[in-house]
Amino acid sequence: MPGQQYDLKSNPAMVLADVTVAQSAYLGSLILFICSFPFLLLGTGFFIVIGAVFIVLAFIDAANIATLTFTTNCAADNDQLMVRYGLIRPIRAIIPASAIRHINVDQSWLGSKLKYGSIIILGDDLGIRLQYIKDPQIALNAIKNSIGLS
Repeated sequence: MPGQQYDLKSNPAMVLADVTVAQSAYLGSLILFICSFPFLLLGTGFFIVIGAVFIVLAFIDAANIATLTFTTNCAADNDQLMVRYGLIRPIRAIIPASAIRHINVDQSWLGSKLKYGSIIILGDDLGIRLQYIKDPQIALNAIKNSIGLS
């Protein structure tokens, strides 16, 4: 039911170990951080501001990935999928298997090379996007098999 709060640790459902955040997702933040150095060291005025903005964006992206790494949990039993993620405003969602209408993988070009992507789960009244998932196709198959949507 929508709005119910469940703790995944006390639930006897199977926790899906394949649904984890990929550490290779940090590469984009690292590239952005490295690209900021020429602006900071060689630039004057406006270019220094651009370098500082790159550094701030790199740290925000890395903090987002770190938060998802430590807070993303996914569990399933035969008739429902339970997802929990988020630190400041944790999202806990229970989607009955009968209410799931569409499950898909979304990968960028860099994500396909580094083997990470997003899993999009659409239900009757709820949509969830799990970001930076390691090997998203394997995780998608684990989710489908655990709730009986093979």
